[in-house]
Amino acid sequence: MQKQLVSHFKHKIVLFLAPYLVFFLVLLLIVMALFYQDNNNDCQSTDTTVTVTTSADKEAVAKSIHDNLKKISGVTEAGIAGYLGNTANESGFNPSIVQSNATFNEGTAMNASISGYALGLNQWDNSRRVELLNYAKSQNKKWSDAGLQLDFALNHDGTNSDLLKQGLKMTNVDDATEFLRAKWERGGAGTTSKRQAYARAWYAKFSTGSSNTAVDTATNGTEMTQNTDNTTNNSNGCSTNVAQGMGTSGAPVKEIPSAYKGKIKDTNFTATSSSNTYPFGQCTWYTYNRVQELGTPVENGLGNGADWGANAKARGYKTDTKPHVGWAVSFSQGADGAEPTYGHVAVVEAISDDKTHFLVSECNVVASGTGTVSFRELTAGQGVTFIQGK
Repeated sequence: MQKQLVSHFKHKIVLFLAPYLVFFLVLLLIVMALFYQDNNNDCQSTDTTVTVTTSADKEAVAKSIHDNLKKISGVTEAGIAGYLGNTANESGFNPSIVQSNATFNEGTAMNASISGYALGLNQWDNSRRVELLNYAKSQNKKWSDAGLQLDFALNHDGTNSDLLKQGLKMTNVDDATEFLRAKWERGGAGTTSKRQAYARAWYAKFSTGSSNTAVDTATNGTEMTQNTDNTTNNSNGCSTNVAQGMGTSGAPVKEIPSAYKGKIKDTNFTATSSSNTYPFGQCTWYTYNRVQELGTPVENGLGNGADWGANAKARGYKTDTKPHVGWAVSFSQGADGAEPTYGHVAVVEAISDDKTHFLVSECNVVASGTGTVSFRELTAGQGVTFIQGK
């Protein structure tokens, strides 16, 4: 009888404790799940000790950003290019720039109600600008630190950081660029094509590893300024991505290709003109000299390589979308691998027998800034304007 009572009592205790045991077991499982999720998120987040090169050479800054972003799980070259294309348009990779080249004033910057006073690589404005400044203070760093800005963009810009990471994982360059412009930047209406051209040029440069010291295509570190629509200008700038030539080789060569040697009569590619005011070694400098030598001169002051087509047309020069021997050729940003901010300009030397390709002579492609002349075979495409000298 006593054993029956003990057994009955134990059974009652088990029934009494069972719900509590189930509750604590469920609670334990929830805590473990949260712990796992937190650890998993840590694995997917970006290292907050981001270090981005500070340099007047925007390609060096872009390359540093690219290399940091490549460390993030799931990020694609197309997504990175989309980010770089937007950054090129917003700030020209100048982390210390204030919109419209305004002077930095902390009182103004810390007022979230003030618009049109955007800061940094991605031109944060209003409350996002204030959050950037507060984050910089919390890290005891200058707001103009490029590494801090990339860290902020990836990890501390609220839900905007999630949007950025979403864009960085997209697989189409144009789609990633437009997604980041519309959803993350939320500005720049009407600048999509320009941003996409920048992005395609950066994609070609970094995804193929074409940026190297053997054939240097970097801009030579001249100072950049910003205009009112957040695009960069540089009266000296031009270069081109050597991997983006088309035709039989695409890559630049220092000698005239054999298929074109008999087509070029004037081979004095080193002729210079005392009236040339373009900076030595730039594509603009060489093109001015070369067309002078060919007897079809253009004038000074046509701007960056990308600007030559529109500026020449406005000044009465004849322009065309088809190549003509002896004419200058202006490449918009990213066209045929042209530099994504300043574009490029060259001279048409010959046209292939089947009329599908043309040969250009150009400068600032091989041994950037030295005045070295090189040649590429190309096909005419979008963003290319041919200019007849007077």
